[in-house]
Amino acid sequence: MINPTSSAGNADKNQPILDKQINLFLFDLKNEAMELGFKQGEHWALTLSTALEIADLRKNNHKLIILRLQPEELLNVYQHVKRKLNQELSSTDAVLTAGYLEHNGKGFLAAYPVRNTR
Repeated sequence: MINPTSSAGNADKNQPILDKQINLFLFDLKNEAMELGFKQGEHWALTLSTALEIADLRKNNHKLIILRLQPEELLNVYQHVKRKLNQELSSTDAVLTAGYLEHNGKGFLAAYPVRNTR
């Protein structure tokens, strides 16, 4: 588990832990995609969420993969996962800060499948 009181001085020390979190999250996404039978064009939607938003996502999505981290680590993991999934960072994503996440109660990274609609 990641130390909830980490500071910038511990960033280098925590990087191997964050790398593990990123790889584990991506592993879970890959396994769920295979289990769900993802087809061409189907992908994972990623969102930085509050506890209330997570509750709403659980009501509306069959599969939901969630990771809870401190804001600084959460932002780092979110950006890395987006890159690894070949999803571009939006202009809003690019200006996010750990302070913004903390101020707005965003403590979760959630992923849910986006299916093609016909």
